[in-house]
Amino acid sequence: MSTPRHLLRRSAVFALFVALASSPLACKKGADTAGPDAAGGSADQAGGTELRYKAGAYKLRADVKFSFKATSPQGVNEAAGDLSGLLDVTDAGGKIKVGLAVAEVREFVLGKDMLPPPKEGETPVDPKAAVQAFTGAFVADLRGELDEAGTKALPETAAAKEKKGVEAAVAGFATGVLGLPELPKAALVEGKTVETTERKDENLQGLVIPVDTTSKFTLVKIDNASGKRVAEVKYESESSGAVEQGKQMITLDVAAEGTVLFNLDDQLPVRRTSSSTTNISAGQMAIEIVNTIDSTFAPA
Repeated sequence: MSTPRHLLRRSAVFALFVALASSPLACKKGADTAGPDAAGGSADQAGGTELRYKAGAYKLRADVKFSFKATSPQGVNEAAGDLSGLLDVTDAGGKIKVGLAVAEVREFVLGKDMLPPPKEGETPVDPKAAVQAFTGAFVADLRGELDEAGTKALPETAAAKEKKGVEAAVAGFATGVLGLPELPKAALVEGKTVETTERKDENLQGLVIPVDTTSKFTLVKIDNASGKRVAEVKYESESSGAVEQGKQMITLDVAAEGTVLFNLDDQLPVRRTSSSTTNISAGQMAIEIVNTIDSTFAPA
């Protein structure tokens, strides 16, 4: 395994954001979560209200704004983006396949040295153009949790493996920020908080760290002012993990919070806001990553 120092290289900083955006620690299902995990849609259950995505074929437009700031011994790097994507959802045998494409890029600004430089003789790739050309896909269950095996089997995944350098980094980023909000497994009761716990290995730039996550989900309210029942769910989480490498300890700590608005009648997301602060330390070295994502969704 490579040394911890690779986590602090500027060219790896953006890739770390990609990893954290693609696999958000803030919204994991908990090992002790109660409540049914039905294959059906969102519904009022005896124990509360379930949130599930609609199975079948439909398209969504996602308008996404993000900000990113990384602080390390090498300095500070910041990035910001404002783009729109098209999510093409189809049935995948009780799960959903989500095709991804970028429709419009209004802003995409990266800090200096955040992406790998071109190799000798290689034509530089414009990151904004790479984002504009992005296409991809993933498979998820009806809560939006990634199905790794199903995604790995997709031809789009095989094609993505052929991408290198800037195109590969941008593709990973786009998949992360354009994905669906992951919904809680438990049925929720308005005004009550459900707490879940989980331990899972997280792979950050080749460094595998066992991470314990405690998450809290609260159904704040169900608003029907628009003629549709829209659930507002607040979540917050704390994650921590450590692994010994050589003679030093690598630690990871994440604090995250956010809100999901979900249309219970149409079983579609309306909006997701999230913010997180990630701290990684390796001996005397440390990196802090702060990012925010604000996504709105509408039928396309």
